[in-house]
Amino acid sequence: MDARTGVLKRKMGKNIKNRTFIFGLISSFLTIAYIFICIYVFFINKGNSNLITYLIRISIILILFSFITGLIGLIKAKKSLLGKILCIFSVSIFSIIVFLCLWAFYELTFPHKMSKKKDLERTSKLLELDLSDGKYIRRIENHSGFLGDGDYYAIIKFDTSNQIIESIKKNDNWKVSPLPKSLLYLLYDDEKNDNINFINDKRMVFPEPKNCYYYFFNRSDEFEKPNNRNPDFLLNWQYSYNFTVALFDLDNNIMYIYELDT
Repeated sequence: MDARTGVLKRKMGKNIKNRTFIFGLISSFLTIAYIFICIYVFFINKGNSNLITYLIRISIILILFSFITGLIGLIKAKKSLLGKILCIFSVSIFSIIVFLCLWAFYELTFPHKMSKKKDLERTSKLLELDLSDGKYIRRIENHSGFLGDGDYYAIIKFDTSNQIIESIKKNDNWKVSPLPKSLLYLLYDDEKNDNINFINDKRMVFPEPKNCYYYFFNRSDEFEKPNNRNPDFLLNWQYSYNFTVALFDLDNNIMYIYELDT
C-alpha cells in the first residue's frame, strides 16, 4: 500500500511539474503576442481605426488569458523552474498593466488632487512663472469625472520684496491691463444667459484692479495651435472649453487663477 502511494505521489508530482511548464509556456506565448500587438498599434500602425479597435479587443483577451493560465500554472507548482519563471513573467506583466491602468484612471479622474506644494509647482509650470514663494489664501478644486472635467480657482499672496513682478514683466505671455473684452465678460459679467458665464461658484471671485497683468492660455487647441493666447474664442459658443486665465494685482501683490476643463 505504501509503495503504491509513493508511485502515485511521484506521478502527481510529475504531472504538476509538466502542468506548470505547459501553462507557463502558454501564458508567456499569450503575453508576448499581446506585447507585439501593442507595439504594432502604438508604433507601426498608420491610423486604421477599425483595425486598431479589433486588435485592442484581441489584446485584452490575450493578456487576460495569459494571466489566468499563468496563475493556474503557479498553483502548487513544484520542480519546474522554467515553468515557474514563465508563469511569473505573465502574471507580473498583467499586474503591471493593471497598476498602470489604475494609476492612469486616478490621474484622469483626480488630476489636481495633490498637496498644496505640488499644486503650486504645477501652477508655476502652467503660468510660466516661479510661484514657490507664494502662499495660498484660497484654493478651490472642483475637477471630477473620468475625463477630469471641472474648474480650479486659487488666490496666491506674495511678499512685497518678492521678484514675481519682475518675472511677470520679462514674460511676453503676460500682458499689462486693460483686459480685452472677452476676459471682461468672463471675469465680471454675471448675466446668466451669456454663453461666456462659466464661473458658477460664488467663491471664485476676481477683483477689478486698476493696475494688473493678465495671462491667458487656450488649451482647447493645444495640439493644433500650441501657443494660442487669444481669448476672443470665448465669445463664440462651442462644445468644449479648456483654458487657463490668471490676474496679478500689482497694488496688492495677489494673483488670481482660474482653470476650466470641459
